[in-house]
Amino acid sequence: MRRLLFSSITLLILLSITLENQISAQHRRARTRTRTHAVSNATTVQEIDRGTPEERGKLAEECSSPDRAKPEVEIGKNGNPTLCGKAISLPKPAYPENAKAQKVSGTVAVSIVIDEKGRVIWAQAVDGPPLLRQASVKAACQSLHSPTKISDRAVKVLSVVSYHFVNE
Repeated sequence: MRRLLFSSITLLILLSITLENQISAQHRRARTRTRTHAVSNATTVQEIDRGTPEERGKLAEECSSPDRAKPEVEIGKNGNPTLCGKAISLPKPAYPENAKAQKVSGTVAVSIVIDEKGRVIWAQAVDGPPLLRQASVKAACQSLHSPTKISDRAVKVLSVVSYHFVNE
């Protein structure tokens, strides 16, 4: 009788361990699927064509020229220009030495037009201290944004970027 009881208890322990291992394996597989899904979403963002570094440099140079005409942008339902989603890369502007020497600080607002690929193709400072405006425009022209889509179609959009300069 004791042998039968001992064998039954041993069998139950082995079954519970086997069942626990199977449940753990299912959880690991589910977590792996979730991680794979997250990684595939991240690579989708990186697969967007931003152009070569040379193309981006040329575009940034053209973007910051003061005499360049503002491109046309899509118009939203209420007649206002559509705003972009979010900045992917927003470089900080260099603090101009002459502005530092004069202890100039403040906020510069830069109006930008973002193309269908998320690159800034036009920028103009609309508010802020004059000594800080050119540096802000150059930084805005180097930024990258998520493309904005209307009805699953990428469009050019107008946005505003603000840069805060603090003289320490």
